[in-house]
Amino acid sequence: MKLNKNQTKQIFFSVVGVLIIAYFIYQIVQMNTNPYKTEIALERPIQSKITTKAFIVRDETYITATNSGGTVVSIAEDGKRVSSGDGVAVVFQDENSAATYVRINELKKEIDYYKQLNNRVGLGVNAPSSYNKLIDDACISFISASRDKISSDFDDALIDLRDAITTRQLAVGEKVSVESKLAELEAELVSLNQKSVNYSTVTSPSSGYYIGSVDGYEDSIVYSDVMNVNCEKISSLLSSQPGSSPTDVMGKLVDNFDWYILCNVPYNESGKINVGSIIKVNVPNTTVGTLKCTVVEKGNREGEQVAVVLKCNTMNRDVANLRIHEVELVTEDYIGVRIQNTAIREIDGQKGVFVKSGNIIQFKKINIVYSTEDFSVIEIVNDSSYVKQYDTIITEGVDLYDGKVIS
Repeated sequence: MKLNKNQTKQIFFSVVGVLIIAYFIYQIVQMNTNPYKTEIALERPIQSKITTKAFIVRDETYITATNSGGTVVSIAEDGKRVSSGDGVAVVFQDENSAATYVRINELKKEIDYYKQLNNRVGLGVNAPSSYNKLIDDACISFISASRDKISSDFDDALIDLRDAITTRQLAVGEKVSVESKLAELEAELVSLNQKSVNYSTVTSPSSGYYIGSVDGYEDSIVYSDVMNVNCEKISSLLSSQPGSSPTDVMGKLVDNFDWYILCNVPYNESGKINVGSIIKVNVPNTTVGTLKCTVVEKGNREGEQVAVVLKCNTMNRDVANLRIHEVELVTEDYIGVRIQNTAIREIDGQKGVFVKSGNIIQFKKINIVYSTEDFSVIEIVNDSSYVKQYDTIITEGVDLYDGKVIS
């Protein structure tokens, strides 16, 4: 059946009318089921960061040895300072001999530990409570090391925590199987000592920080040239491939206390970085944690970037092998409350947010200390008219006004 023009219009407007009614019904249902979106105001440390890629430069010298044709085991820890003539590595003719040597040294450390425990058996039985604080302190150190993600500190803290718990067990008279474990370890040591383990020792040619591996980037840039780099040179370093190292290399020495982080930062954010200032640098996805660095050079604008050179003198096994990594330059540290910008309103020239307090909506003032496109950081002010910690802030909602009663 063919419809005339009037009938077509009637059907069209009927369909549109049904859709409009359905839309309003949907909105009403949404408002009744979830009329407001909220978040809790929580004070916490917040950082303003510039994320970029960095190239690490150290004053590195190869350690070479003529006896380099076997299995190498480092006997000095990466990032530790050594003197001229100190043994830094041992070279074995085969892997089995190397494994035996490593196990012998592990056993010696374990035996020393259990002998110390054995000497403490029966001591302090009358005052077990005095060891509670020892465990508490060890736990705090362990948690701190876990948070900072510095593996060398983490290992030490783990040993201290184990020792504190065992010491308290001994203090309260709990049975700790020391003698049997000690006998087991000593028997294994005697057995391994009967094996022939021949090796030659590699010594340090001079004083410096030892690193037991090389990565092929040691000759990418002359250490004394770090203050003369520009954006083009840094970009070239970041995209470069590692070179080949000499076959007789057994590790390297870092000869200078200071090492450098080279990076390019966006020009529109470079104003937050000033030569001479000390800033924190995070190295995500590593065990390094946060480094404290000094800005020693800031180049001129090159397109939309600026070259920046940072100096650091922290050295341990976690930072010893850094080379090309993403870093976060912390330009500002805040202690405040992070809130969504959708929550912010302005009434009579005063910025603030609506807070849900029981069944009443209140307008509370805010003092913004930092903001981005998506969120702002506000400080907690000792004034009841301002937002306080644990307030329920309304981030989305309609028909909001001060004093509104929610049914």
